[in-house]
Amino acid sequence: MVETTYHKKKIYVPAGIRQEISLREGDRLTVEVLDRKSFKVELKRKTAEEQILDALTKPREVGVPKGVTRREIYEGIS
Repeated sequence: MVETTYHKKKIYVPAGIRQEISLREGDRLTVEVLDRKSFKVELKRKTAEEQILDALTKPREVGVPKGVTRREIYEGIS
């Protein structure tokens, strides 16, 4: 068992725990209140299928950044 702090409306997960459960940026956690003095936190990761669906519905931007002209792209090419 590890103690942590509640500071500025946030509960901090100690580094050792983050490493042990491989907590990554963007991971979702569920919190269940057990009674007035305790609660349970559980890591909820997306399944491979959910990750694929997310990639298909929200594709990353590919191509030329907005505002770049054709002339700027081909400038200096002989």
